[in-house]
Amino acid sequence: MTSPEQIWVIIPAYNEGPVIEQVVSKVIATGFPHVLVIDDGSKDDTARQARNAGARVLSHPINRGAGAAAQTGLAYARRRGWPYVVQIDADGQHHPEDIHRLVAAQVKTDADIVLGSRFLSPSPGIPPTRIFYNRISNILTNTFCKRSYSDTQTGFRMLNHRAIRNLRLRLDGFGYCSEMIVQAEEKGLIIAEAPIQVTYTDYSLNKGQDLLMGITTAIDLLWKLLFYPSKMK
Repeated sequence: MTSPEQIWVIIPAYNEGPVIEQVVSKVIATGFPHVLVIDDGSKDDTARQARNAGARVLSHPINRGAGAAAQTGLAYARRRGWPYVVQIDADGQHHPEDIHRLVAAQVKTDADIVLGSRFLSPSPGIPPTRIFYNRISNILTNTFCKRSYSDTQTGFRMLNHRAIRNLRLRLDGFGYCSEMIVQAEEKGLIIAEAPIQVTYTDYSLNKGQDLLMGITTAIDLLWKLLFYPSKMK
């Protein structure tokens, strides 16, 4: 059985000073003491607040993007030989207690990646624009997949040692969410899903992808999948 001591929770963060201490504290209080925050070139006190809450912090000197932060976290996990990582968003929308759902799904299926899905048991309060964007992104991503996934853009994911060792992400922006799924299938990794709940606040709605950014990300991903497939492997 996977124990919390085997899991590192990775939190990519950019200018999350107002909430990051609370997010890290909730993760630790849930029973997962190992937290790594990737400070993606924040201009505020994100790094200091994360350390105050008990997290280990790696900092980018400049803002590079959510995908670049995920790459840094996975590269660090590879070097350290961590058996499992869970990635969650830094804006407070995710419920850390749902980590247990991802762990249970991983144990049951022996999946290499478990996606925390907002839509398997639909979480209330998801804004219509987010639902619309995710539907479009799901259609785009699933077109290049052997299977169909209900929440390809989720920032809540669990990876085991095989995924940590084999994935080599290339996209620095939010397109990495889809890239990880497409690349994982190409490498023969097993992907499962587990239901999660989310809570959107005014703060979290101002973070992450808006509709325009989502469309831009989708076009960029589609272009690379069609014309530069080798860069996605």
